[in-house]
Amino acid sequence: MSDRKRKALVALLEDPDERIYLVIKQVIKAEGQAIVPMLNAVLNEESSAQIQRFRALEIVQAIHIDEVSRELMNWRDSSDKDLLKAIVSLNKLIDPSLDESFILQQMEAIRKDVWLELNDYQTAFEQVKILNHMFFEVYGFECMSTFERNLTHLNIGTVLTEKKGNPLIIGLIYSIIATWLEVPIYGVDFPKIFILARMDENNTSMFNESESQYGVLFYINPIGKGIVFDEQEIRSFLKQIEIEPERKFFEPTSNTILIQRYLMAFEEACQFKGDTNSLHALSHIKEIL
Repeated sequence: MSDRKRKALVALLEDPDERIYLVIKQVIKAEGQAIVPMLNAVLNEESSAQIQRFRALEIVQAIHIDEVSRELMNWRDSSDKDLLKAIVSLNKLIDPSLDESFILQQMEAIRKDVWLELNDYQTAFEQVKILNHMFFEVYGFECMSTFERNLTHLNIGTVLTEKKGNPLIIGLIYSIIATWLEVPIYGVDFPKIFILARMDENNTSMFNESESQYGVLFYINPIGKGIVFDEQEIRSFLKQIEIEPERKFFEPTSNTILIQRYLMAFEEACQFKGDTNSLHALSHIKEIL
């Protein structure tokens, strides 16, 4: 469709007839991102009629949700389930201005700095010690309260800039960097707090040299700046919070579960903030994932 026809469609958003609007809305939505600049122009123009601005905003949001939905459907159906891709897509839902290239640049810079400190002769514990040093001391990442409901501290772009975030996104970034470096550290679907598992091909616990039925060498707590602990401490914590032990609390979970948990954190933050528009968008995404 030509720009001239797109402008004519946008102009029709002023028509008070709701039936006409419903038809026009579908035609405009079908144009996708190509028509968004014209809709944004309506939103930024003070002389625009109130009804036209309201409808323009509604359509821009619908186009944005459709785009993110397509990305996440492709991710859901992919074979690799790239964790960072899904995180970026979800963030776009809340922060349409998110710069994906900036995210990749920041992540790659961290990866490179850690890579320079690693070598093949280091033990698993030594590797994690280096990761912790680079991540929490050199870069200064800081976990905020687990119970905090702040959208800003879930936004990966803001977290990479300000180095402060929800333990979940901090832990996910840590895990992604580690796996890029072929250090097998993955997220665990643990209640209340988010922890990571450092896997071991020999299924041997670092703490007591006994065989681990979960294939975990030790666990890592992002809240404690990467402090390591063993299975027994997990069992003690579960007992304290009166939750029965389940296998999923002791071994890595799938990237799909991690993204669903991340989505839940977004939903709780939006509920706390009273952000009904974002809650509507998130409810649509939940049906996909």
